[in-house]
Amino acid sequence: MRGLITNDWDRDNLNFLLNVKGDDFQAFWAQADADDRAYAQELMDAYSAELQLKAHELAIEAEMSLEYAEANQILEQFRLK
Repeated sequence: MRGLITNDWDRDNLNFLLNVKGDDFQAFWAQADADDRAYAQELMDAYSAELQLKAHELAIEAEMSLEYAEANQILEQFRLK
């Protein structure tokens, strides 16, 4: 599962991993077999890729907004409000 998470099943499982705490995580991990642990790692890797992509997009957006601040000010007067 390289790349981004594209289905609800995987997204729900990722949300579980991101939000489970303490004893609940310990219980999950204790009952998980090698396949479950590999799947959990794949989900975390895919989430990491999503975060990296979002960070890259935000960096581009921030760079563009700084480079084109003057142009945006001019265009603002023509935007519908």
